Amino acid sequence: MAATTCSPSGNEALPPTATLGPEPTTTAVAVEAPPDPSVIPDDPADIDEDYVQAVVDALFAVDAKATEIFVNTRELDEAGIAYLEAIYVPEELNRQVDIWSQDLDQRSEELLPGMLNNDVQRIIDVTSDCVYVAVRRDYSETTTRLSPGNDVYLGLTPKLKEDDPLAENSTAWMLFMDGLNPDGSQPENPCVDQ
Repeated sequence: MAATTCSPSGNEALPPTATLGPEPTTTAVAVEAPPDPSVIPDDPADIDEDYVQAVVDALFAVDAKATEIFVNTRELDEAGIAYLEAIYVPEELNRQVDIWSQDLDQRSEELLPGMLNNDVQRIIDVTSDCVYVAVRRDYSETTTRLSPGNDVYLGLTPKLKEDDPLAENSTAWMLFMDGLNPDGSQPENPCVDQ
């Protein structure tokens, strides 16, 4: 049975039907893929803040594994040191192990098994084998002591395969500097000497 439309008197014309315009068009918005910290861009100009942030986040995720072991065992456990070896060049590794030794001796009850959060503030210098950046470090996940964040300087250098035999470091980089001068000032640009 066909559908019919009735008008009140049966003789009146039906009102015109609405006409629809063309279907609305949608514009595809390209979503940029997040930077891949496992690859060093061919052009140093592509080493921007987003890329460096991805590298730093991945490195400090490995550092957090070491932190968890050190805090839970209250000692410089070899398994924790192996995580640090994956992200620090030997000279900086020795410095980081010394810092951990002091922290475990002097304030182990204040330490928490969390992650040091580092927010990249600015890139100071980039060369083909060196990245020097300023980060704002937040310690709130790693200590019970109220500690405002502070500026820290990081130096990154390309990782060699033999630098990470356990394949813990998913980036193409290692840290050769992590900190600031003893007086709290910014270290000299290490990329100039590279």
